[in-house]
Amino acid sequence: MTTTTTTTAAPKATTAQSLTLTDLVKTYMAKGRESFAAVKGINLDIAPGELIALLGPSGCGKTTTLRMIAGLETVTSGSIKIGDREISQLPASKRGIGVGFESYALYPPMSVRENLLYGLKARKVKGAEEMVSSISTRLEMDDLMDLRPAGLSSGQKQRVALARALVRNPPVLLLDEPLSHLDASARQRVRRELKVLQREFGYTTIVVTHDQVEALSLADRLAVMDAGVVQQFGTPDEVFDDPANLFVAQFVGEPQINVVHGVARSDGGRVRVEIGSDAGSLETTVTGVADGTEVAVGIRPQDATMSAAHGTGLHTTVAYFEHLLEFGLATTTVAGVEEGIVVQTPAQERYEPEQKVVIGAPPERVYLFDTDTGERLR
Repeated sequence: MTTTTTTTAAPKATTAQSLTLTDLVKTYMAKGRESFAAVKGINLDIAPGELIALLGPSGCGKTTTLRMIAGLETVTSGSIKIGDREISQLPASKRGIGVGFESYALYPPMSVRENLLYGLKARKVKGAEEMVSSISTRLEMDDLMDLRPAGLSSGQKQRVALARALVRNPPVLLLDEPLSHLDASARQRVRRELKVLQREFGYTTIVVTHDQVEALSLADRLAVMDAGVVQQFGTPDEVFDDPANLFVAQFVGEPQINVVHGVARSDGGRVRVEIGSDAGSLETTVTGVADGTEVAVGIRPQDATMSAAHGTGLHTTVAYFEHLLEFGLATTTVAGVEEGIVVQTPAQERYEPEQKVVIGAPPERVYLFDTDTGERLR
């Protein structure tokens, strides 16, 4: 007697392709109204198989950029290429792109299984059932397959929408806020699985998000956007450790970077920055800033240190202290400075209100910014 074992086949790896955006512009125009430039000349060169995050606040142009790539928004000017193929004027159906948007767009009369199979069967893809079964297992959706969208929670609907984009096995995958409706534990699980799937099947992927944890953990590189412009494009480490300007420094990082007013003092090419009224100063690695220049000083809470009230640094007073088990957060005040300075402290340390402490930071981690333009001073 012969026993036959049936296995669930995974979708075959796709052939990754590069994605290039050149001077991409989207301007909205309406009769009787002033034109509005939502995207202002974006340039991105994305390598085959790379995962890119578009990170920024609401209204910065990241979803509009994604919709132009998908073919759901017309391009005002500029170029979009997949490999060597120009696609900016092609209809969405001809672009070969997988899309998963925050709005689920599921077919209400169909079960989850039927929703996932619909596009594959329409294109007569071989092995469609096996592909759907594999993706549903990877995204922990097996118990949802026979349900209809009306019986799903918002988080479950979003997981189905994500699966529908992934099951196409596209060379380019676009995801708009793909995890926003999932609860915290499901978000972590699906985020990890999405990264594994992206690596395994080679999707060239763009993820739009306003969640910096999601962007920093998923992306090979991230483009930080504001007002339709890419403010910085680099690896998570580059963006966090070497911010291009004040906007990037404040948007990326949790707890948020401390930004206070200071005055640069130059002594033989070395620059230190005075903060507050006789509170002290911090050394920096910045060069070429004229003595007496007013600057915005950025210090990340993770980079700041606190010690007993003696020695060089900023002499401050603890306003309040939060013990968060894994670490502490001490908010301190500096004489003559309106903003408090937050310091992340080791878990075993405790501080009391009104306690006098001295704040320090490595010179290379004390960032200076132009007070008018917000550009980084180096």
